[in-house]
Amino acid sequence: MATSCRARWALFVLLGSVLTVTLQLISGFLLAMGDTSIYAFHIADGLTAAGFLAGEWVWLLSSTPGRQTAARIFLLSVESRHQLHRQLHREAGASKSLRDGLDAPVEGLFLIFASITACIGILLWQNHGGFLPWHRTIAEILLFLWLLHLVFSIHDHWPRRVRRTEEQA
Repeated sequence: MATSCRARWALFVLLGSVLTVTLQLISGFLLAMGDTSIYAFHIADGLTAAGFLAGEWVWLLSSTPGRQTAARIFLLSVESRHQLHRQLHREAGASKSLRDGLDAPVEGLFLIFASITACIGILLWQNHGGFLPWHRTIAEILLFLWLLHLVFSIHDHWPRRVRRTEEQA
């Protein structure tokens, strides 16, 4: 589902989710490296990210384009599962765009893990320090999914050479 089917508010929510979660990954990495000066920013940005992620879930569950996107990223539709299968097995007719196959479940997992990480972060903010190992572990998985999504997006948008045939030359 192209983002052009999103309402303006849903585009704002998507952009806010992407930016705040990316900033969370960066500031969380800096915290893990020992830079405690970024702690207040990490908390404020985490609360903001939680709000944007909640808005993303509202859009996914309450609108027709959102439900279509949810079916694609959570592999709820037969077509999305078939597209993933065709790409995994490199079958004929498989889309060259990883967004339609391999990247779809990565997006779904990313949203789930980002939401769980935000909820655990709120618990940490409320002085439930026992959740810190879980928060860090899930954030590491989230970082991996973020990097994987970035690689897939670069692959999809990288200019491809078209082989010239003798007729075109």
